[in-house]
Amino acid sequence: MQRTRTITLLTATFLAAAATAQGPPRTTRIVPYPIDLPAGYEDAIQSGTRTVTGQPGAKYWTNYAEYDIAIEVDPKASRISGTAKMTYINRSPDRLSSVIVHLYQDMMKPGQKRTRNIAVTDGFELEEVRIGGKKVRARARDTKLRLRLPKPLMTGDRVTIEIDYAFNIPKAGTAPRMGFEGDKVIYLGYWYPQFAVYDDVNGWVADPYRGNGEFYMGYADYDLAITAPVGYIVRATGVLQNPKDVLTKQSQDRLEQARETRDIVNIVDVDDLDAGDATAQSKSGKLTWKFHAENVRDAAVSLGRTYLWDATHAVVKDKHGAGQDGICMIHAVYEANARNWRRGAEYARHTIEYMSEHVHPYMWPHMTACEGIIGGGMEYPMMTIVGHRGSAGTIAHELIHMWFPMLLGSNEKRYAWQDEGFTSFWTALCRDDFLQRKTGPQGSVLGAGGVIGRGGDVVCMRHGDTYGQDSFGFASYSKTAAILHQLRGLIGDEAFFSGFKQYAREWAFKHPYPYDFFHTFSRVSKQDLEPYFRTWFFEAWQLDHAIAEVSIKGKTTTVHVKDQGRAVHPCIVEVTLADGTKDRKRIDTLTWWQNTEVMLTFSGAAVEVLLDPDVQTIDADRKNNRWRKKGTEDKGEKKPSNRRRGR
Repeated sequence: MQRTRTITLLTATFLAAAATAQGPPRTTRIVPYPIDLPAGYEDAIQSGTRTVTGQPGAKYWTNYAEYDIAIEVDPKASRISGTAKMTYINRSPDRLSSVIVHLYQDMMKPGQKRTRNIAVTDGFELEEVRIGGKKVRARARDTKLRLRLPKPLMTGDRVTIEIDYAFNIPKAGTAPRMGFEGDKVIYLGYWYPQFAVYDDVNGWVADPYRGNGEFYMGYADYDLAITAPVGYIVRATGVLQNPKDVLTKQSQDRLEQARETRDIVNIVDVDDLDAGDATAQSKSGKLTWKFHAENVRDAAVSLGRTYLWDATHAVVKDKHGAGQDGICMIHAVYEANARNWRRGAEYARHTIEYMSEHVHPYMWPHMTACEGIIGGGMEYPMMTIVGHRGSAGTIAHELIHMWFPMLLGSNEKRYAWQDEGFTSFWTALCRDDFLQRKTGPQGSVLGAGGVIGRGGDVVCMRHGDTYGQDSFGFASYSKTAAILHQLRGLIGDEAFFSGFKQYAREWAFKHPYPYDFFHTFSRVSKQDLEPYFRTWFFEAWQLDHAIAEVSIKGKTTTVHVKDQGRAVHPCIVEVTLADGTKDRKRIDTLTWWQNTEVMLTFSGAAVEVLLDPDVQTIDADRKNNRWRKKGTEDKGEKKPSNRRRGR
């Protein structure tokens, strides 16, 4: 599709200014190209499902699914088997002749292409596939199963597919995001066949699972029946439907207490484990736990026979409308020797309440944080898994994924930053709130600037499977978080946080693309932010403001500031006088478009000059950001580490 784009407002302004400006010589700068919208996205705008201002269009739609999954888990054999009954509902205006089903466990099979080291398994063992009750031949290719339908699926039609399957659960640490630890703890992720997404931009989006790049999932309702031996506490996405069948009377009473009190209630404690009272009993030695979930994009299952279980509840601001708060049950399951997990429920409650107030109300009935299996953390709807040594920050990070991408169903595989970067940004603010500090944003900005200054920059707008492991983490987590902190400083708190709330409100339970985010922030802030997003998400351009010269004549200080990078951004210059008085001036972007060196004058004789005093810009070289009068003690800057939280 041949596209025609008008020049951006910033570019037009720059060219006009450069042509008419008087005074010192101007230096031509590299102006960011406009952001080219993909052909499918342009088509979606024309068809009325997307808009140029970031809102979903009047004709926006998402397809939907219903899953009824029954499995039995054999902890001794580390194996599951069962049936997935899957119904696909076509809400699109298109005629679908086939459906695509992801078989994520097949990433573990011999010969598959992968971005991670794993221990090979047999993947999914498909025993029989039925469409409308009739057996069909099915052959998986590269973690996907394309099934041709007996008759095309028209708008409003539905089709039911049943798949009998089994697989061997991989050992913890040998597979990403799931596994078993002996027969003590099992966490099931990507444990069932799942429909791929058919969206309004690209139709079927079914990239194979390689390991690094994560997932793009559609919304669905789930009914789960998990059969496991007596003594295993089972937690899953959704609400437990049969507590009287699987829980002791004591546990049921304690759960009711947790619904009413802000205290952390021990649902199952050490004494209960020792007495064999973690669950109800049965003559067969097995229990079937039934869960129901609505409007979620995935489901996970946790089983533990050595788990302690804590519960409380969170108050969700405006959950049922403005001024109508609701509650969310909070659960934490963990082994007795897990370090930070005694406060796991407390951390989870704070995260849910903070994010509900600052982004969007948490929309589901419970949140369960599970300990074990993996070194970092991983998120699923209403469920997270965080390793034995997981920090409070990691627990918060994984829970914040309930907003990105569980509520805002972006394509993690192609745009990992829209998931991990947003989550990393909000993790810093959430942890600062919990600890009553304000250091998170500065640490993020300093860390990202340091990596870029050392030559470690990579662009964000890349498919998740095309990075190396380190560069994936930087582009998707650290750099994006810093870009957002910098954007907050650029447009101000009111516009920034209004933009996030508007984005969340408009795209909840939908599939936002990056361009929807970009357009929303430009609309809400009433600024042309396209050059900013182009520079920071599509390019690897450095920002490097530097103090070139400071001269003092009498009671006047003159500061020469140079812009030595390609990324154009405002610069705050702060002068400190001998009596401690401070004065600030701002060099705006338009000035930088016309010049690479700017001279500022201040009243008074300076003893110190500092660029970016609030640490809001991703400056790649901060050694040239400070000048001190000779004889003034230089204590230097303490730079926080650039450790990532989460996976």
